[in-house]
Amino acid sequence: MLPDPVPSPGPGLVPDPGQAFDPTRPVTLAADETPRGSVALRRRSLDPAGAGEVYELITNGTFVMDTLETTTERLLAQAALVYAPAGAAWSVVVGGLGLGFTVRELLADARVARVDVIELEPAVVGWVRDGLVPPTAGILADERVHAHVADVRGWLPTLPAGSTDAILLDVDNGPDFLVHRANTEVYERPFLGVVRRALRPGGVVAVWSATRSTALRRRLEREFGSCEEIHRVVPREGRRLDYYLYASRADRTGA
Repeated sequence: MLPDPVPSPGPGLVPDPGQAFDPTRPVTLAADETPRGSVALRRRSLDPAGAGEVYELITNGTFVMDTLETTTERLLAQAALVYAPAGAAWSVVVGGLGLGFTVRELLADARVARVDVIELEPAVVGWVRDGLVPPTAGILADERVHAHVADVRGWLPTLPAGSTDAILLDVDNGPDFLVHRANTEVYERPFLGVVRRALRPGGVVAVWSATRSTALRRRLEREFGSCEEIHRVVPREGRRLDYYLYASRADRTGA
């Protein structure tokens, strides 16, 4: 997810038959109105010749993510998999499907036996399942994947204690740049306690954030004993943006 505000989807995002078509201008492929606001999938090209298609996810008029730069979405999976032993059969929970790049990265690893992906917006699940995002087409058809249309805040507490190896959270832009104010809870100590309870001994939690969050790091340190801050500078169409992951491990003794 990315902290770049953009205009809300509107008539200007649909080609006007009376104007010359400009492929670099975003076109809305699908949209949905929910109790939480609007969500839309857009497509644009990188140059006027129509080369290099980019797909964008927009929520409540805010740019959330796209298929142009997916380094940190994939890194979210890698930050957990670095702890998976050879021959493992890991069970992983992904909070937030987005455009599917974290799930795709997990599925590329033979040590991942099951992925439960929790996505609040049914339209987003449908778009990825129907192949409207070509780079991640087919991921939800993988037999290892179980997609749940639910709020991760309510779904995760239903897991039995010590039942999963990794929990990856990318449900918003991080605690300091929220698209949905209700997601504040995801980054607070009580929910992090729910995360720790669900993890097996030695299990990993990794949280994506669009900004550095000292408060989140300290909460994870208090809950898990330690926290690694992973910083990446990502080039994006002439700019350099800073993104952060926060990773912690459950006690390997199960204490």
